[in-house]
Amino acid sequence: MNTSKLSLTTKTLMAAAIAASLGLTACNRNPGQMSDIDAASAPKESASLGAAMDDTAITAKVKQRLASDDRLKSASIDVETNNGVVTLTGSTQDTDARRAAEDLARNVAEVQGIDNQIRAPGAMDDLSAKAEGAAARVGETVSDATITTKVKAQFAADDRVKAMSINVDTDNGVVTLRGDVANRDVHQRALDIARGVDGVKSIDDELKVGESS
Repeated sequence: MNTSKLSLTTKTLMAAAIAASLGLTACNRNPGQMSDIDAASAPKESASLGAAMDDTAITAKVKQRLASDDRLKSASIDVETNNGVVTLTGSTQDTDARRAAEDLARNVAEVQGIDNQIRAPGAMDDLSAKAEGAAARVGETVSDATITTKVKAQFAADDRVKAMSINVDTDNGVVTLRGDVANRDVHQRALDIARGVDGVKSIDDELKVGESS
């Protein structure tokens, strides 16, 4: 007898027997029975489904609270929830409303955290307006100081006015002159000089004119 042929035949028979055994095991399993792999993955799928349902419920609760709060009537806010973490997007009229939206969402019992991405353009515009106003006031202050300096310089350069004791103040382009002048001619000359300075809007004349002409 050929030993190599017998060995090959034996291996073939063993392989066939193993295949038949596996097939029989598969056939004997009930139609509704899960494999070990299916059984292992089932809890994960169930947990994921449960988390998704919880997130949907949280989103609904947060939206309801936001919609019922008078502070947020003019706001536009979107709500998304992932594993209990609520993300808020959109815009509110100011930072107070933005903070109110976050507080309302955080007070929902199932919420695990808040990612507040709400924009508050109203607050930003207000800050911008305040900054522009401050810059404008600084510009006015500089201009007023410049006007005062120019008026005083013009007075000092004029032969008739330089001997007079005249105080000069400028507020928002309005020049106030105080002091004593010798006569009406000097008084008028001082007014004309002040009016001729660039940036002067008007003159507040508080000068006292002497009796001499």
